[in-house]
Amino acid sequence: MTKTRVLTQALIVLSVLAFGFAGYLLVLSPVQQDRSQTVLYAQARQSLAEISMPTGGKIDAGTPVALLEIPGLEMSQVVVEGTAGSELAKGPGHRRTTPLPGQPGVSVLMGRAATYGAPFKEIGKLQQGDEVNATTGQGRFTYRVDGVRREGDATPPVLARGGSRIMLVSAEGGDLTGPERTVFVDATLVGDAAAAPGGRSRTQLPEEEFLARDSSVLIELVLWLQALVLAVGAFAWARIRWGRWETWLVGVPVVVAATWQVYSTGAVALLPNLL
Repeated sequence: MTKTRVLTQALIVLSVLAFGFAGYLLVLSPVQQDRSQTVLYAQARQSLAEISMPTGGKIDAGTPVALLEIPGLEMSQVVVEGTAGSELAKGPGHRRTTPLPGQPGVSVLMGRAATYGAPFKEIGKLQQGDEVNATTGQGRFTYRVDGVRREGDATPPVLARGGSRIMLVSAEGGDLTGPERTVFVDATLVGDAAAAPGGRSRTQLPEEEFLARDSSVLIELVLWLQALVLAVGAFAWARIRWGRWETWLVGVPVVVAATWQVYSTGAVALLPNLL
């Protein structure tokens, strides 16, 4: 009977954690992303005012590099450098090996479709001729959408020398276990491109690819899981030594904080970066 009770309690705990994780992804991760965007917008606004927003060379991951606006989707997002899951949890990310928006070449911007505010959820609805605006440290650039494509569709023609294109990338279909396919939106710059400073990275990390998982945070996830187990164990011990009221007052915030860290780190480590 004791073994059955322990197994039942373990299954209940696992079920609660699973439902909590789903709740975090669908309800709390958008709140977290909105908070990140508020902070990033303040940083971007200041760097634009001071003419200090980076336009080339090596840029630290997570640094604001552009303000992206798509009027047809009523979308305004700060774009950060990097496309690993941890960066895309903050907002759309710029692939480090491509030019920045407004510069010659194809600038690749990736964004989530279902979690963390899902900023690129609706990009598959864009139509030819729709406007995409990007503001960087080199000015404001307007692009016109050429079309929407999926994997296997024909790619757009090669750019003319000195031309500039933005490629928006996200996921489509599926559920929280994984999307069905990748969707691409190609948009060409109206007007002249700005000069591109040198020094851009030429190395693409595995976790920055389309639909990649960020294995770089697995160690962090394991540490937070250990912290959660210790917090729950301490909570159970305190209920015996202190009593219920004192334990809930002190223990619940600690358990909730550890659980939040497990969920946020786990979402980055276990889910595709475009989801």
